[in-house]
Amino acid sequence: MKPDELSYIILAGGKSRRMGVNKAELDFFGRTFLETQITKARTMGFTDIIVSGYPFEVLSITPIMDEFKDRGPLGGMYSSFKVAKNKFCFVICVDVPQIVESTILSLINFQEHEKKDITLLCQNGKIEPLIGIYPTSSYKKIYPIIENGSAAVFRLIDEYDYSVFRVNDNGNVMANINTPEDYQNIYKKFQE
Repeated sequence: MKPDELSYIILAGGKSRRMGVNKAELDFFGRTFLETQITKARTMGFTDIIVSGYPFEVLSITPIMDEFKDRGPLGGMYSSFKVAKNKFCFVICVDVPQIVESTILSLINFQEHEKKDITLLCQNGKIEPLIGIYPTSSYKKIYPIIENGSAAVFRLIDEYDYSVFRVNDNGNVMANINTPEDYQNIYKKFQE
């Protein structure tokens, strides 16, 4: 499977409560987190790039707003999967701009080899439900899960046979950036 055979979904609609500012707009060496993700996707060859939940056009991409409000990541996934052009979607949250292209491409190759419905990144023993490949048709399974309220992404994952792509990230450079302290720490690591 090549990148242009998957849709690339960037979940950027979070409330960023712990950070205190919109994480999509944070600077990452001259680009915002969101611009970094979009640029990375284009560099790898993805052509169907979907930004979920961010209210402004960025780098010629008009975002998809959540059909169901306040449903968390599954709400963004639901609305994005409905408009995705490919059979599978690579999903990533906006707050990991530091993830490297080789990891994403290796995860895609792993998915093709394993042939499971879903493939999730697992770093340092922790499964990341918001970094992985999902079948686009899973929006049909998301609907009953979020129809009456938000739910954990694992409610969807549990409906599928999934595989886990393991990465040892000793420096935790692929960790989510959720707080000002996380942001300062990751910036320091990338400057070293």
